[in-house]
Amino acid sequence: MPADTETMRFWPRVGLYVDRKMAEEFIERMVGHGSVLDEELDEFVQPTIPDAQYLADEVDVLFSHDFEEHDLDEANTAILALMTFEGNRKDYIKELKADGMTLEDAKEAYKEELALMVKAALPEQFSDEEE
Repeated sequence: MPADTETMRFWPRVGLYVDRKMAEEFIERMVGHGSVLDEELDEFVQPTIPDAQYLADEVDVLFSHDFEEHDLDEANTAILALMTFEGNRKDYIKELKADGMTLEDAKEAYKEELALMVKAALPEQFSDEEE
């Protein structure tokens, strides 16, 4: 659950808690996306995304209601954990340096920890490597 339940709402379309600014950024990305590769057709096609006004109305409805708690799915939870870890990169490396590691070793330890987190989040992607 987010710390600020006054300004955050769960938006099922993206599977995350958002504030209005984040929702606007999502809308901009969704409608400004252009075309995507349809691998079955092997050509670029227009995605079927509602227009910006429809999405903005959807967000207005979210914020017109009281906060409701929702569980995040595993993929979104993993993405948020990785984003948080990456956002704390400098502090993580500084902490390792304070514990006696060289800068290069601390950077390498960070990369290794990040790789472990990615493997844990996507075990099916890495199961072939381990066999």
